[in-house]
Amino acid sequence: MNIQISITALLLGVAKADEKIEKHELQIITDVLTDFFDLSQNQINSIIDEAMDELKKSTDLYQFCKLINEQFNYEDKIKFILSIFQVAFIDNKLHYLEEHIIKQISNLLHVDHVDLINAKLEIKKYLN
Repeated sequence: MNIQISITALLLGVAKADEKIEKHELQIITDVLTDFFDLSQNQINSIIDEAMDELKKSTDLYQFCKLINEQFNYEDKIKFILSIFQVAFIDNKLHYLEEHIIKQISNLLHVDHVDLINAKLEIKKYLN
Protein backbone atom coordinates (compact mmCIF):
# COMPACT_ATOMS: atom_id res chain seq x y z
CA MET A 1 0.00 0.00 0.00
CA ASN A 2 1.24 3.52 -0.75
CA ILE A 3 0.45 7.01 0.53
CA GLN A 4 -2.07 7.66 -2.26
CA ILE A 5 -4.06 4.55 -1.33
CA SER A 6 -3.88 5.46 2.36
CA ILE A 7 -5.17 8.99 1.82
CA THR A 8 -7.92 7.81 -0.50
CA ALA A 9 -9.01 5.05 1.88
CA LEU A 10 -9.38 7.56 4.71
CA LEU A 11 -11.33 9.98 2.51
CA LEU A 12 -13.59 7.16 1.36
CA GLY A 13 -14.03 6.05 4.96
CA VAL A 14 -15.36 9.48 5.86
CA ALA A 15 -17.54 9.65 2.74
CA LYS A 16 -19.02 6.25 3.50
CA ALA A 17 -19.56 6.88 7.23
CA ASP A 18 -23.22 7.64 6.62
CA GLU A 19 -23.55 4.38 4.64
CA LYS A 20 -23.53 5.93 1.16
CA ILE A 21 -20.91 7.54 -1.03
CA GLU A 22 -22.45 10.34 -3.05
CA LYS A 23 -21.27 11.41 -6.50
CA HIS A 24 -20.24 14.85 -5.22
CA GLU A 25 -18.17 13.19 -2.44
CA LEU A 26 -16.28 11.20 -5.08
CA GLN A 27 -15.69 14.42 -7.00
CA ILE A 28 -14.17 16.09 -3.93
CA ILE A 29 -11.98 13.02 -3.35
CA THR A 30 -10.82 13.28 -6.97
CA ASP A 31 -10.08 16.98 -6.45
CA VAL A 32 -8.10 16.24 -3.26
CA LEU A 33 -6.01 13.61 -5.04
CA THR A 34 -5.36 16.06 -7.84
CA ASP A 35 -4.27 18.70 -5.31
CA PHE A 36 -1.94 16.38 -3.39
CA PHE A 37 -0.55 14.42 -6.35
CA ASP A 38 -0.13 15.01 -10.07
CA LEU A 39 -2.35 12.19 -11.37
CA SER A 40 -4.41 11.45 -14.44
CA GLN A 41 -8.11 10.62 -14.14
CA ASN A 42 -7.34 6.97 -14.98
CA GLN A 43 -4.77 6.82 -12.17
CA ILE A 44 -7.24 8.39 -9.75
CA ASN A 45 -9.97 5.91 -10.70
CA SER A 46 -7.55 3.04 -10.16
CA ILE A 47 -6.46 4.42 -6.78
CA ILE A 48 -10.07 4.86 -5.67
CA ASP A 49 -10.87 1.25 -6.63
CA GLU A 50 -7.81 -0.10 -4.83
CA ALA A 51 -8.42 2.09 -1.78
CA MET A 52 -12.02 0.87 -1.58
CA ASP A 53 -10.77 -2.73 -1.57
CA GLU A 54 -8.20 -1.92 1.14
CA LEU A 55 -10.85 -0.16 3.22
CA LYS A 56 -13.17 -3.17 3.00
CA LYS A 57 -10.36 -5.49 4.17
CA SER A 58 -9.18 -3.23 6.99
CA THR A 59 -10.11 -3.61 10.62
CA ASP A 60 -9.01 -0.11 11.69
CA LEU A 61 -7.67 3.18 10.41
CA TYR A 62 -4.19 2.87 11.92
CA GLN A 63 -2.61 1.18 8.91
CA PHE A 64 -3.60 4.10 6.69
CA CYS A 65 -2.53 6.79 9.16
CA LYS A 66 0.82 5.11 9.78
CA LEU A 67 2.00 5.85 6.24
CA ILE A 68 0.80 9.44 6.45
CA ASN A 69 2.63 9.91 9.76
CA GLU A 70 5.81 8.61 8.14
CA GLN A 71 5.61 10.80 5.04
CA PHE A 72 3.71 13.99 5.95
CA ASN A 73 4.89 16.87 8.08
CA TYR A 74 2.45 18.56 10.46
CA GLU A 75 1.43 21.22 7.93
CA ASP A 76 0.60 18.51 5.34
CA LYS A 77 -1.48 16.70 7.95
CA ILE A 78 -3.49 19.88 8.61
CA LYS A 79 -4.04 20.31 4.87
CA PHE A 80 -5.24 16.70 4.74
CA ILE A 81 -7.63 17.26 7.67
CA LEU A 82 -9.03 20.27 5.80
CA SER A 83 -9.57 17.97 2.80
CA ILE A 84 -11.35 15.43 4.96
CA PHE A 85 -13.71 18.12 6.23
CA GLN A 86 -14.39 19.15 2.62
CA VAL A 87 -15.61 15.62 1.92
CA ALA A 88 -17.69 15.56 5.10
CA PHE A 89 -19.29 18.98 4.58
CA ILE A 90 -19.95 18.70 0.83
CA ASP A 91 -23.61 17.91 1.51
CA ASN A 92 -23.81 20.94 3.86
CA LYS A 93 -24.11 18.85 7.01
CA LEU A 94 -21.63 16.97 9.16
CA HIS A 95 -23.02 13.53 10.00
CA TYR A 96 -22.09 12.46 13.54
CA LEU A 97 -20.40 9.30 12.19
CA GLU A 98 -18.31 11.40 9.79
CA GLU A 99 -17.23 13.60 12.68
CA HIS A 100 -16.38 10.55 14.78
CA ILE A 101 -14.13 9.13 12.04
CA ILE A 102 -12.47 12.51 11.49
CA LYS A 103 -11.65 12.71 15.21
CA GLN A 104 -10.18 9.20 15.08
CA ILE A 105 -8.06 10.11 12.07
CA SER A 106 -6.82 13.34 13.63
CA ASN A 107 -5.87 11.50 16.82
CA LEU A 108 -3.98 8.85 14.83
CA LEU A 109 -2.21 11.63 12.89
CA HIS A 110 -1.29 13.40 16.17
CA VAL A 111 -3.09 16.59 15.14
CA ASP A 112 -3.77 18.92 18.07
CA HIS A 113 -7.45 19.27 18.96
CA VAL A 114 -7.32 23.04 18.50
CA ASP A 115 -6.03 22.56 14.93
CA LEU A 116 -8.82 20.06 14.25
CA ILE A 117 -11.44 22.57 15.42
CA ASN A 118 -9.83 25.37 13.42
CA ALA A 119 -9.84 23.20 10.29
CA LYS A 120 -13.51 22.36 10.82
CA LEU A 121 -14.43 26.03 11.24
CA GLU A 122 -12.33 27.09 8.24
CA ILE A 123 -13.99 24.61 5.89
CA LYS A 124 -17.45 25.36 7.26
CA LYS A 125 -16.86 29.08 6.64
CA TYR A 126 -15.38 28.39 3.18
CA LEU A 127 -18.32 26.27 2.05
CA ASN A 128 -21.03 28.64 3.35
